[in-house]
Amino acid sequence: MAALADELGVPLLPWQRHVLDDALQIMPDGSWARSMCGVLVARQCGKTHMMRMRILAGLYVFGEKNAIAMAQTRQLSLDTFKQTVDMAESLDWMRKRIKRVSRTNGQEELEVYCHHYPKSCNARCERIRKYAIRAATSEGPRGSSADLLYVDELREIDEATWAAVTPITRARPNAQVFWTSNAGDLTSNVLNEQRRRALTFASDRMGYYEYSAAPGSSVDDIEGWKHANPALGYTINIQNIKDAAIFDSPDAFKTETLCMWTDAIDSPWPIQIWNDSEQEIALEDGLPTWMALDLNFNRELACLVTVQQRPEGLGVFLHEWRKEGGINDLELVGEIAAIARRFPPRVFAYDPNTAGYIAPRLIQAYIRAEPTPWAGAAFAIMCDQTLNAMQSGQLIHPGQATLHSHLVSCARRPASDGGWRIARRAAQVPISAAVALVMAVGHATLPGQGVTIMSA
Repeated sequence: MAALADELGVPLLPWQRHVLDDALQIMPDGSWARSMCGVLVARQCGKTHMMRMRILAGLYVFGEKNAIAMAQTRQLSLDTFKQTVDMAESLDWMRKRIKRVSRTNGQEELEVYCHHYPKSCNARCERIRKYAIRAATSEGPRGSSADLLYVDELREIDEATWAAVTPITRARPNAQVFWTSNAGDLTSNVLNEQRRRALTFASDRMGYYEYSAAPGSSVDDIEGWKHANPALGYTINIQNIKDAAIFDSPDAFKTETLCMWTDAIDSPWPIQIWNDSEQEIALEDGLPTWMALDLNFNRELACLVTVQQRPEGLGVFLHEWRKEGGINDLELVGEIAAIARRFPPRVFAYDPNTAGYIAPRLIQAYIRAEPTPWAGAAFAIMCDQTLNAMQSGQLIHPGQATLHSHLVSCARRPASDGGWRIARRAAQVPISAAVALVMAVGHATLPGQGVTIMSA
């Protein structure tokens, strides 16, 4: 593989050769020693180039029949496909063995004749080798088989897709799965599970290669830069890393450049400010109060957020109910009614998509419930109001773990009117507490409520 890269004029970097010396070990019977190989390294270090070479080596050198690649977006897979085809067409002997290149949208494939071409081959030879890209969905790879499966940015792949993808190598006698990524967050379930298995030495058949800064490293730790960026001094200039340390947010820099796990990689909320706003406070009688309720879609979790106006800011409190198989709505309404009678809210908000079936019972309990649809324009405005309140340090809270977890699990979703709203990344990652927080703070800070949030 290294010789092929040299001939193409794009030699492997020392770190890539180091990884491949282990990942491409061969057993005495000729099979791969590693069936699953994962590479975790900072961006722009050359992991995609390494995998382009792995695909070409499979087609032209190793005699693999099928290679399939996918990434979290089709454009990333398409870019890798185009660059791989360009490389195959750049050398005369490689170009002559190309049978067909399909660039039809959704059917991108490179077909290559075997190494016997143009002579005839023996009966056991697979005459045609193929490289194709597939959508990173649970349906994308179905019906396919592969000697090499490459999954890019594993941190963005959900569990359903991963469960559908990995079986496509089982029908091949000597297959390899390669995945690459940089660090994820608490919601990167597939990546986190692969890393856990590697660090617990679950199987000798797994190769895991992580380049990352030590836990706790700061953004200006030059040693951490070196640990996470093995291409430093080859294709990466240290000045570019210095610039990124200044211009990127700390969470983004730690994830993208230091390959460190953070709680809030994509969250739109300033989690550090939120954490710094923790205080020993409790609900109090007689204060202006707003409440909001949201449930997850399987109704196994209900989150009630209460916001109270206090001299030092807006106090935020969470009540939560969990029950496997679904929460009893009568019991839930009864307990919510008791809280609402103790601390009467000026507004009790709910998302009709998740809590609409609860609203009539709340009204029967003499709680004025106001629908606040997550998909409505008002909710997008409330997201901005909540962000402003959080950035200015106006939200204080007693540090409840579920609320923190839901905030860091949020993602920013653009709205059609140019605004934004928080979005659920996947069904298994609830953000009901964060949705309720936005509704409660949004209503509390509406004009006429008597609460003014000053910009930071």
